[in-house]
Amino acid sequence: MTDKPKMYCIHCGKEIPAGVRFCPFCGTEQTNVSDTTTETTPVETDHRNAPHSDKPDKPNMLTALKLSMRDLFTISKRLDRADFWWLYLDIFIIGVILNLCLSPVLKQMAYSANIIWPVILFLLAIIYALTTIGLFTAEIRRLHDTNRSGHFLWLLLIPIVGSIVVIVLLAQKSNAAGTRFESATPHKPWVKQWWAWVILALVTIVLTITFGYSARVIADSELSSYNDTTSTSSNSGDSSTSDDTDTDSDSDSTSTDSIDLDDSTIDIADKQSYSLNYSETWSESTFSIDKVTVYQTDGEYSEGSGHDKTSFNGIVKVHMAIDAGRDIDAYPTQATLSTSDGQQVDADMSDSDDFDGELDSGTQTDGNVYFLLPKLDDVSDLTSIRLKWSADYDTDDMDDDDAYKDFDATLQLNQ
Repeated sequence: MTDKPKMYCIHCGKEIPAGVRFCPFCGTEQTNVSDTTTETTPVETDHRNAPHSDKPDKPNMLTALKLSMRDLFTISKRLDRADFWWLYLDIFIIGVILNLCLSPVLKQMAYSANIIWPVILFLLAIIYALTTIGLFTAEIRRLHDTNRSGHFLWLLLIPIVGSIVVIVLLAQKSNAAGTRFESATPHKPWVKQWWAWVILALVTIVLTITFGYSARVIADSELSSYNDTTSTSSNSGDSSTSDDTDTDSDSDSTSTDSIDLDDSTIDIADKQSYSLNYSETWSESTFSIDKVTVYQTDGEYSEGSGHDKTSFNGIVKVHMAIDAGRDIDAYPTQATLSTSDGQQVDADMSDSDDFDGELDSGTQTDGNVYFLLPKLDDVSDLTSIRLKWSADYDTDDMDDDDAYKDFDATLQLNQ
């Protein structure tokens, strides 16, 4: 004796008499009444949409991944329990591999200006996007297979409890009534759908931006750690360490000195101070340099972060005084320094004193200008330095050639 054919409402999923046009429970018209199927007859020939039918191949990691990529943007189908959990294992393994690759790429992006690292990051973001979308739609199809709506995924917004409930639902057995979620219209491959590519591109861009922000956080975090380490090292040292206490003598100091630059304390291995008598007058204003100090740091230090990060183990401090005979604009803290050992650096504006800029007539100001040298083996390596900076004043006389001044001072240090 054959079983009577069974039919399920396309809206509420309840079992209804075969052949009825309207559901006796919710009143929904059954559009597939002429194509009534039995419990053992799949709606589509795809064996993945018929959990109880004989499958041509046994589910495994490879078949589950292929199925996920084929139905990447499809939700109007079902996915049986075996295929879903094989896919979950696939994505877990892929995620572990991606995370192992992502960490060094983010660090390289934080400290390297090479264009290859953003490109690699973008490629990783594409794979992340594919696996994220694939798992999301697979979860919806798995819920459909248990005769539940994909809206149950909203439970994931509930901390801890929501995730546990969703996992339990995803582990349920297949329910033949879930055929109500299947579409009778043939599915067009997602690779031929423009909107699918738009979604994939948007998710990839969002992930790329997120990862790029993470690279910046890594750079800032390591810079902060560096500042904390150097500060702690200084505080635990000799309590008699002075804060940039130079003498006018030409004798070397001991290795117990340190100076503060920005928020960091720099340990000094050696230093040499030079008393000078440089002075130059321009437009009734006098610029003078009376002291230059050369420091060799105790080890290599870093300044800045990301692409602006620079390393140094030498510092040149120039003390300058300005006597403004008229209203002028002077910029020695934007000076360029050239050294006798072939180095050229710009002034470290963030660490230099704020004593220049707009100066009124009759004012006197002075301060230190700092230059960070990438390489300094010994303080005696610098026998001379060359400083170049600019100054100007406002004038309505277009023929006044003296309104702008480029200073160029060469200072001998060992004489």
